[in-house]
Amino acid sequence: MRNYLLVLLRTLQRERLYAAINIAGLSLGVACCLLLGRFLWKELTYDRHFKNHQNIYRVVNEFDISGSHDRFAATSRQLGPMVAAENPEVKAYVRFQSNSGGTGGVAIHHGNDVAFWEHSYFASDNVFNVFSHRILYGDPKTALKDGSGIAISETAAKRYFGNANPMGETLTTDAGIPLHVTLVFADLPPNTHLKYDLLFSDNNAFMKDPDSVSLRRQGLWGVNLYTYLLMAPGFDPKSWPRFSDEFYKRNMSDIGKTINATWKSWLQPLTSIHLSSDVGYDEPTGNPIYLYGCAAVALFILIVACINYMNLATARAMRRAHSVGIRKILGASRLTLGLQFMGEAVLFSLLAVIVGVVIVEVVLRFTNINSLMGQQVSLDLAQHPSLIALLLGLGVLMGVLSGIYPAFYLSSWAPLSALASKNAAGKGNLRLREALVLVQFTISVAVIACTVLMAAQMRYIGNKTLGFQKENQVVVTLRGASTIEKVKTIRTELAKNARILGSTEANRVMGEPVPLNIVNTENNAGVMTPITTSNIPVNDDYVSVMGLKIVQGRDFSKRLLTDVGLNCLVNEAFVRKMGWTEPLGKRVQAGNQAGRVVGVLADFNFKSLHTLVEPLLMYPLPDDFSGLSEIMRPFQERELVVKISGSDVEQTLGYIGDVIAKADPKHPFQFQFLDDRLDHLYKSEHQLTRLIGIFAVVCIFIACLGLFGLASFTTEQRTREIGTRKVLGATAWQIITLLSRRILLLVLIASAIAAVLSFFAIDEWLTGFAYRTGINPLIFVVAALVAALVAFVTVALQSYKTASADPVDALRQV
Repeated sequence: MRNYLLVLLRTLQRERLYAAINIAGLSLGVACCLLLGRFLWKELTYDRHFKNHQNIYRVVNEFDISGSHDRFAATSRQLGPMVAAENPEVKAYVRFQSNSGGTGGVAIHHGNDVAFWEHSYFASDNVFNVFSHRILYGDPKTALKDGSGIAISETAAKRYFGNANPMGETLTTDAGIPLHVTLVFADLPPNTHLKYDLLFSDNNAFMKDPDSVSLRRQGLWGVNLYTYLLMAPGFDPKSWPRFSDEFYKRNMSDIGKTINATWKSWLQPLTSIHLSSDVGYDEPTGNPIYLYGCAAVALFILIVACINYMNLATARAMRRAHSVGIRKILGASRLTLGLQFMGEAVLFSLLAVIVGVVIVEVVLRFTNINSLMGQQVSLDLAQHPSLIALLLGLGVLMGVLSGIYPAFYLSSWAPLSALASKNAAGKGNLRLREALVLVQFTISVAVIACTVLMAAQMRYIGNKTLGFQKENQVVVTLRGASTIEKVKTIRTELAKNARILGSTEANRVMGEPVPLNIVNTENNAGVMTPITTSNIPVNDDYVSVMGLKIVQGRDFSKRLLTDVGLNCLVNEAFVRKMGWTEPLGKRVQAGNQAGRVVGVLADFNFKSLHTLVEPLLMYPLPDDFSGLSEIMRPFQERELVVKISGSDVEQTLGYIGDVIAKADPKHPFQFQFLDDRLDHLYKSEHQLTRLIGIFAVVCIFIACLGLFGLASFTTEQRTREIGTRKVLGATAWQIITLLSRRILLLVLIASAIAAVLSFFAIDEWLTGFAYRTGINPLIFVVAALVAALVAFVTVALQSYKTASADPVDALRQV
């Protein structure tokens, strides 16, 4: 072993370029795999930190109303207790009802200190029994028994109380309702699909379930919260559909027949929600296609790095021919030599692992790679000793994969053949090395093409006309009924500023989840038919401020007293769904409110471009809060949209802030630009595009490292040939062309293969968009030209010195 180490050290010292290229390529491969591997690990282990994760399921339901299928992660409030009462395998249920507001979240006060929390829920009092948390203070069994109790995260506790024990302290809502801190839990890990900092008790009078069985059954047709079930150990999820059908027949079929609707439900295992959920009213989830993409990139980079080692090891075989021959004559067996060469590869790989870990630490500390990944990735080897073993295993595996063929090849030479001809060793595997280069550049060109195609799609998304004006729209959340009641005064004051072109209100802004309601609508035969449709209550100036287009009828009008209740505007998708020949005047009824269609809007994308335009109903916002209880008044919210000119933006925002502060001195002024809010809908796609772009550069850099080393050995091998050609009149440019011609041919073949592979990969990715750009063939040409140019420059830089040298020096080697 000592002799083998000495040989390796001498090799490293004698062939510095070879060692540097191999270690650089392998270490970059390890670093990329480590970064992407940690990202993938967190994505694949969502919610597994909960002790009962294997027995916890979320109920998901589907409504079929007049042929329209709508699936929701949210369920009725009544579903949990009714299911638990009828199914003995349900050991417990937990309900989470969102309490977060619009821009910035819900406001919670501690004295004069106020903070906004985007993630907060009303939760069942057994939440900590079903979902295990690390409790810092308090009793999890009783924390939410009292309706005035609140459980807060470690972050929230430090925000209000610093490092002090907050137990017994009092927080207040906007209504001044006191909430007593009864528990503090450690912050949830980032890989938790349902995140929260505040949990309110749902043991409140205004959230009490109705005593009447008929009212509970009516409530089953709504969706307003998440329902989780703790099932008995050994529960078979395949048995749930039969129970769901029986539950529907017992509790919902009577109402279903009257509204021409059916219902069914199924269970999602807690650990599969993040990557296997495609339903409405859900929290942001992951995308398996993105994980496949990241895993493929990590694997490709590792393959390219291993190919580098194989290529360089076989290319430099001629230098080791004499050594191999002598060793075999002295009695070394093929197995001994093979193990030596394999050991070299493993040691190279283990050294590369160490360097790769250092690279990862530097990247994590000094770059924004975590923001691109959308989560906090860290190595923390001290906390995860299993990761050390995994890295060592990766190093050994990488060494074996990259070293197995060179070891087999180098140890296979006959002694006399090795001693007789140094060149035979290098020439015998030319075809193999070319095949490996072909694989390298196929991968590199495919990754480049995919990156460019993804960027083209995101540019298309960013430039697509959405059917409304998104630029220069400032969105401000009005909090509390008392503030909303002042909205006319607010808008009057805003109109006094010449840089403010208009303002309007809605209970939702573009791009946010839009509620679905069951609405009875008159069909062409005059019969009222129930359908499900998205709905947005809006102010009478909404159409003009948002730049919507009316294609038939009129807008709402302040002067017409008939524009109250449910007199509404519908979009063209709504008209198509109903099959109306004449939509104006058609009756619409929701609950106790009734009205008629007064106008038809041109379709606009009120949701993200992942989905097609759906039917939409718009009706005037209610402005009477007199019937609202004092407890609920502070929780009312409305989105104020202010259209500005785009000039002197800072001064305009300052003016808007002053107006809002006068109307609502209790809350700090918070705003968002609508276009920024819409861009957030495609955050994961933008992150993936940039991430893969970075790794595409790394991938082709590693390939070029290998190509540079390969060119150096090839040039050295052909030194005398180059000298002869120069004596016969060849120029340096002709020599460089000669040396690079074969490589360029391989790159072009690789580009053709990569074009096919990347086409199918991107076509699959684009299926996630309802609106997609075409796949431009020129992108594949550009990717091929980039790869060819990089390959040519790499070979030219290495070959130029030899091509420009005095041919006499080369011929002296004969």
